[in-house]
Amino acid sequence: MLCRLLVVNYALIDRIEVEFGPGLNIITGETGAGKSILIGALGLVLGMRASPELVRTREKRCLVEAIIRLRPDHRCLRLLDAMGIDADQGELIIRREVVANGRSRSFVNGLAVPLRSLLDLAGALVDLHGQHDHQSLLYTDRHIDFLDGFAGLGARRESVGAAHRRLSELLERQENADAEAQRARERRELLEFQVEEIASADPEPDEDERLLLEQSLLTHAERLIETAMHLESLLYQGDDSIVDRLGAAEQLLKDAVRMDETLGHQADELAGQRYAIEELARFFADYARDVEHNPERLAEVTGRLDLLAHLKKKYGGSLQTVLEYRENAEEELAQSERLDRSLAEIEGEIDGARANLADLCAGLSKAREAAARDLSRETTDALGDLGIPRAEFHVELIREESPDGWVSLEGRQYRAGPKGIERVAFHISTNPGEALRPLVKVASGGEISRIMLALKSVLSQSDPVQVLIFDEIDIGISGRIADVVGRKLKSLSRARQTICITHLPQIARMADTHLAVYKDESNGRTVTRVIHLGDEDRARELAKLLGGEKISAVTMEHARELLSQN
Repeated sequence: MLCRLLVVNYALIDRIEVEFGPGLNIITGETGAGKSILIGALGLVLGMRASPELVRTREKRCLVEAIIRLRPDHRCLRLLDAMGIDADQGELIIRREVVANGRSRSFVNGLAVPLRSLLDLAGALVDLHGQHDHQSLLYTDRHIDFLDGFAGLGARRESVGAAHRRLSELLERQENADAEAQRARERRELLEFQVEEIASADPEPDEDERLLLEQSLLTHAERLIETAMHLESLLYQGDDSIVDRLGAAEQLLKDAVRMDETLGHQADELAGQRYAIEELARFFADYARDVEHNPERLAEVTGRLDLLAHLKKKYGGSLQTVLEYRENAEEELAQSERLDRSLAEIEGEIDGARANLADLCAGLSKAREAAARDLSRETTDALGDLGIPRAEFHVELIREESPDGWVSLEGRQYRAGPKGIERVAFHISTNPGEALRPLVKVASGGEISRIMLALKSVLSQSDPVQVLIFDEIDIGISGRIADVVGRKLKSLSRARQTICITHLPQIARMADTHLAVYKDESNGRTVTRVIHLGDEDRARELAKLLGGEKISAVTMEHARELLSQN
């Protein structure tokens, strides 16, 4: 509920503070007194366009502040929470400042917010009718919400939205999996060849090092045998060998020991050296017998080394990296097979999700068709009650056919979105013989307001907006129709706080709170004032509406009679 509006230095207003009440708030006043200025100030704080002309002459800035009390379950609370704004026990203070150059700033509960956020909040709080730039029913993308709200299809639509999200997620998974599987398929033939190539060679860790050693032995076998035999001869078998000379030296030292016992240690050491040389000679003799001279084995080893060198060059520089490459390639092939199986599973899930979405959309569409007929009929009837007796209101369901559509209905394929397969558009003809036109193209301000009133009266139980404002709703009506409009407004205000500017006493008499706007002069300047009217002042205001500025006893009596009929 809009509780209070503070306006400072806006147009003709120097400073006013207006308290609004629950139910029906009526604003009256002479033409030019500033009633629409007051509504304009409210529009400004709700995010409408700011301009330098709004700032009162010779002032630096204007300010508009609105205090709105929210219901505990109001959807606006979620928006506030997402914006990081404390709702302060359901009270919302919105402030808009405009400086003389036209720049503006917006605040919600003291926190600066961008204009887009302010507009989002305002759209959930207030519906202002009579000015084209703040009418939720003139936004075509909202029509489907009104139809679904009217028919109580919220739960069904949520199910459709969940099914659409599920199918979208699966299709995205399929696209990603298919792209990955395609890349894997493109590599599969190469990987299979490479794995087979490595597996056929079947290399072992460090095999190349062992083969290089063997290759060197086989290559130099003859020379190694000759060298070993020559060494064995020099050390032991040949004439004047080292062992023979060491034996002679040992005999000489033994003779010396008999003369000097202190040389015994050296004699023992020399004997040890001779034994070591004999052992070394035996090693070379055995080595010469063991070295293999095998050209066939040399060719085999050389060929194997060439194969391993090819693998190392191709797969990473060492046998360890070759073996790792084979392991990774085998894992990639296994992953490719898993991707193919996963893709098949996803395709099965998609079939199920598509069928589920189609069923839900079809059910929602049938329900919308019935709701569209009901809403069209009830709104047409309401327009008749409001003085547009030969109007025709039509709710159109728009579906887009596509061979790639997700939903099949009555043998046709339709595109589907999170709200189903329809878009909804409200169309109207207000005069006989005129074609139905989109609601957004209806030009008359008063006519629009009555159309909105008709729709609001039909949609009042489902529309979440809790403050309705009607400007120029009484243009072109009088008498019985004015009384009907007043009763409609009164009825509507039981569920939503309603604020209405009017010139008709039949409507003004319905007020729960009656505000009068008038012009005054202060310090040589014209200013707009707003006052709350009590019972006697209300009668006098209604008398003005009935008979003009000159009030007679008859018009006062008529005004009191109107008030007594509430």
